[in-house]
Amino acid sequence: MDRSLPRLVEVASLIGQLTGGVAHDFNNLLTIIIGNLETAQRTVSSTRDFNRLASSLDYAMRGAQRAASLTQRLLAFSRRQPLQPKPTDLGRLIGNMSDLLRRTLGESIAIEAVLNGGLWRVLVDQNQLEVSLLNLAVNARDAMPKGGKLTIETANVFLDEAYAARQAEVVPGQYVVISVTDTGSGMSKETLSKAFEPFFTTKDIGQGTGLGLPQVYGFVKQSGGNVKIYSEPDQGTTVRIYLPRLHSNEATDQIDESSAHAPKGSSHQTILVVEDEDDVRAHTTGIVGELGYHVLEAANGAAALQVLERHPEIVLLFTDVGLPGGMNGRQLADAARKARPDLKVLFTTGYARNAIVHDGRLDPGVSLLPKPFTYAAVASKLSDALEASETGRVLLVEDEDLIQMLAVDHLEELGYRVETSSSARDAINKIKLLKDRIDVAIVDFGLPDLKGDVLVSELRAIRSDPTCPS
Repeated sequence: MDRSLPRLVEVASLIGQLTGGVAHDFNNLLTIIIGNLETAQRTVSSTRDFNRLASSLDYAMRGAQRAASLTQRLLAFSRRQPLQPKPTDLGRLIGNMSDLLRRTLGESIAIEAVLNGGLWRVLVDQNQLEVSLLNLAVNARDAMPKGGKLTIETANVFLDEAYAARQAEVVPGQYVVISVTDTGSGMSKETLSKAFEPFFTTKDIGQGTGLGLPQVYGFVKQSGGNVKIYSEPDQGTTVRIYLPRLHSNEATDQIDESSAHAPKGSSHQTILVVEDEDDVRAHTTGIVGELGYHVLEAANGAAALQVLERHPEIVLLFTDVGLPGGMNGRQLADAARKARPDLKVLFTTGYARNAIVHDGRLDPGVSLLPKPFTYAAVASKLSDALEASETGRVLLVEDEDLIQMLAVDHLEELGYRVETSSSARDAINKIKLLKDRIDVAIVDFGLPDLKGDVLVSELRAIRSDPTCPS
């Protein structure tokens, strides 16, 4: 074994920590920059006398968004971005990207998709995979300045132990491979050996960051997969992304096609914003107030708990994950929910911290809005969280205490509010009391006072009876 390997791993870890820390501070700054630029844009959009100012603001916004994209690539390279993996049909995802790829590559480059039938599903962050494929397409376009062909293929494959032993962090098993092939200039052996190094680029200064392929590498590795590049000078390049097969039958999530529509809130809904950076807090409360909500604020966890105690009308806690004073955002949320189990929580952070992210993935039931965030993103996330508060209440009927406790833990971890009953009679009383506020009942078949199927029929009858008080 190479004795230098542990040292290399240690150095890589330190680089990742440094990258994540820089991205955290940078994202806080970008939140202020982008947010205030957006405010200025909305202010001048209704006045025709400020065309030049509006143009300057547009340029500033483009620059800030490029900086935001840069930090996301840094986080991807360091494997510290919070992934939100979903069961995904890769054929459908790639098919939905076809128009975007054509616009990106231009008319001089032909695109062919060879998508095999019967493709296994994968568990992957769809947005980040789209970004990775777009990065590969842009690299291919730059390697074909006179035009050419880009081919995207998918297939089911099995990586055996012999292959896995030759790769870093690869486990033998079933994978889905996405192959992106161009007919461009290709790479020399020296260039190929440095392709995944951050900031390495063969492009002229100002033409590339050198973070496109490292972003792809970091994201795929964080997703449990592997990336390989095959290339020769004047023979084109093939990049293969291997993603582990998803074996469960969980329903495939639809690709997010939401627009930038910003749903408004209501002054009857009170939101508590918790953020230790004064400028970020001022900007965030400004957005929340502009959306129509009544907004309160706090600079740390202890102050937030005091505000929550004084204001029972608060319906949602919007908190940064990284707070000073010995209580982070996750600890604040847990403490708040002990007194207010119905309180909705939306987290924000410029850097994926361990409080809400483990093994590179968001904890179950956690809603996160990454920094820097836009006006539309805040509006959408707050609306989604508050709409979720209207539903998701479960009645659990189980007479075994240990089973009941375990089921409650799982349901609450998934974001549901849980009412419990240990008998059919108690469940009937709760349905009469709560009625339409219960969305679903989970009933043990062998209850001490009534069979489960009989109880279910009774609960349904009570719910459908308009004469039953609620």
